[in-house]
Amino acid sequence: MRINSICVGLNSVKNNNYQTTELKTNSKNSTANNQITSLTGLPYVVFFGEKHKPRRVEDIDYFKYNKLSDNMKQILRKRYANFETEVKPEDLNNANKRYMPLKDDRIMKQFIDVCDLYRGLKNEPILCLGRSPKWFLNTALWMKDGLDDYKGVAFSKYWYRKTPDGLVKIKAMEPTPEEKKAYKRYLKRIQADPAHIVHVHEKTGKKVVITDYISSGKGACSFLDIMSEFAEEEGILEDFAKSIRIYGIGCMEYLESMYYDDEEISEPEVQLPERLMPYKKEIPQEYHDMPIEVFQQMLINENTNECRSSYYPPETWTLYSPNRYRTGMLSEKTLTELREKAPRNTTNYTTAMRDFRNLLNFRILDYLAANNLLRENLNSKQWD
Repeated sequence: MRINSICVGLNSVKNNNYQTTELKTNSKNSTANNQITSLTGLPYVVFFGEKHKPRRVEDIDYFKYNKLSDNMKQILRKRYANFETEVKPEDLNNANKRYMPLKDDRIMKQFIDVCDLYRGLKNEPILCLGRSPKWFLNTALWMKDGLDDYKGVAFSKYWYRKTPDGLVKIKAMEPTPEEKKAYKRYLKRIQADPAHIVHVHEKTGKKVVITDYISSGKGACSFLDIMSEFAEEEGILEDFAKSIRIYGIGCMEYLESMYYDDEEISEPEVQLPERLMPYKKEIPQEYHDMPIEVFQQMLINENTNECRSSYYPPETWTLYSPNRYRTGMLSEKTLTELREKAPRNTTNYTTAMRDFRNLLNFRILDYLAANNLLRENLNSKQWD
């Protein structure tokens, strides 16, 4: 039994009831610099939000890629290669990092090696925590003999702080009771709550793999803190602890550069919250390292991270459902508007960030296809 995916792609517009409009263009009057020229020959879908411009690149996933003509692939390869010269820096999350990742085949091969680690989890129930591992997991889905599925759980920020003695919970940063109730409803709705995790383990005999980018472990510890609280409330804390294992990814070379004054840098691991400490031996952990260039381009590059899925910190848990509200980082202004209007369906991506995501999707898929690594059939959806 797999934990089924709940993260809906932005290309699934019809199923998400987004407010959309189509822009029709006259191909005779189109130019290379025309902002409304369709690169895939499909009607444009414009998502209403702050300062959204007509799209230059359509949503591209495994299914769309396989329908592209050779000529269209050539156009997209050129668009990918020239992205940083065509995009306005102010339209990106980080104007100083407007390059497209994975241009160097050497770094691409290293990226594929990390994805191959996830491919080794085939037939395991996987819970992707937040946005960080999604590029690797989606690529593992697209690869031959790769994953069949995984589930994404939106979760952002943390309420633990690193000290010389380890992580310490900061009460003032914890979610409010109302926020916790809203998050619990969200977990139950997507079947990622502790009771469902225990059910998967009991039915399959396999522990649910919780995967995340691990550095200090503050985020994963916060997630396990609130999950263990819910499990304790339902009287299944021990069963929950026996139903999970932790699969971390990160970069030791980066940590060594950050903490160069320390005599020794230990391998990253997740410090368990207090409720789970009695069950530490029941919760296996493993950590997998990656080359620093892959780490810099695919994990801590704000542009790469912010065009993936929903930013979902506790202050938004009562405001929107992450499978309907697609956003990068939220400004205080946007949060205020959300509190006032609470829209059911909307997006907060800039056009440039959506194009960034889709061109990077294209680059990965195109590399897999060129190197005979792309699978022939996929029954799962891509997650944004």
